[in-house]
Amino acid sequence: MHNPQQAAPSILNKVNMEAIEEFCRQIYYCDPYTSMHAEHVAELMAGLASQMCMSADEINLAYIVGLIHDVGKIKIPNDILTKPDKLTDEEFGIMKLHSEYGAQILAGIDGAEAVVPIMRHHHERYDGRGYPEGLAGHTIPLLSRMLTVCDAFDAMTTNRCYRRPVTLEECIAEIRRFAGSQFDPEICNLFIEFLEERFGIVAVTADCRP
Repeated sequence: MHNPQQAAPSILNKVNMEAIEEFCRQIYYCDPYTSMHAEHVAELMAGLASQMCMSADEINLAYIVGLIHDVGKIKIPNDILTKPDKLTDEEFGIMKLHSEYGAQILAGIDGAEAVVPIMRHHHERYDGRGYPEGLAGHTIPLLSRMLTVCDAFDAMTTNRCYRRPVTLEECIAEIRRFAGSQFDPEICNLFIEFLEERFGIVAVTADCRP
C-alpha cells in the first residue's frame, strides 16, 4: 500500500492532518463502504499520479486527496448516506452537496486552502455538465479531473446492493465512452495505461482523445 508518510508533500506540511484524520474517522466509521471506497480511490490516485510522471510530493498529495475526497459526507443524513437502495432524485440532490460540504470543512483547517478547490470540484464534468459550478475542461483543477476518473472506476467495479459491479473490461469501455464528456480524455488514456500495467491486461489501445 502507498505510504504518504514516505515523503510528506510540501503543500500539506502546513496542514493540520490530525483534524482531517478526525473528520475521516467520523464519516468512515458511520459508513464502512465510504471508508473502503476512499482507500481504493487513494490507491488509484497514487497510481495514476505515478503514471502521469508526477513528483513524489505530488503523488503523496494525490493519495491524500483520494483518501479525504468524500469527507463532506459527514454532513449528509445517515439514512441517505447508508441507504441500501438507489437514491431518489431528491435524495441524490442532497448527496450532491457533499463536495461543497467537504470544501467547507477543509476551508476551516489550517493550511488546507490549496486542497479546497480540489474537493469542491471533483464532481465537475469535462464537458461542463457537472456540479457544483459547471466548470469545463482545464478550468477544473487537475487533481479533481483525476478524482473523477478514479472515483467512477471504483464505483463501477464495487458491488452495491442495488447493482452488480461491472467487469474490468466493461469499466474500461465505459471510461472510453465518456472520455471528452465526463472525463478528461488525456487522463483517461493515462489511467487506462495504468490499469493495463496494474492488472496485467491488454485493453483496446484506441486513443480516448477526440
